[in-house]
Amino acid sequence: MSAKNILVIDDDKNFVAIVRESLDPALYNVQAAGDGETGLELMKTFVPNLILLDIQMPRMGGIEFLTQLKKTYGDKAVPVIITTNDSSLETISESVQLGVRSYIVKSNESLEGIKKAVELALE
Repeated sequence: MSAKNILVIDDDKNFVAIVRESLDPALYNVQAAGDGETGLELMKTFVPNLILLDIQMPRMGGIEFLTQLKKTYGDKAVPVIITTNDSSLETISESVQLGVRSYIVKSNESLEGIKKAVELALE
């Protein structure tokens, strides 16, 4: 079984490092981008099986990234899990309308919970 590609788009370098360290490198190939613009650029050469996406980032935030992702890839877009501290109903609603797989509020979720969400999304 080959490793699954995961793209983490988040400007929080500590969160990216924790996710990278917690996922088994034999099972997951993790790449990271610090904003949505860089994430879209990276997707030209790195094809993810799953995207972990923050909402509030410099240059291009998560909602704008989701909009561009849908424009570029249509309904064949990669599954996306939102990982953010933005728990506003408006943001959650907008994300769901743009087709996210699940929405995780980082401050309310353990690392184990995030790992479980990744595993479930890739089943």
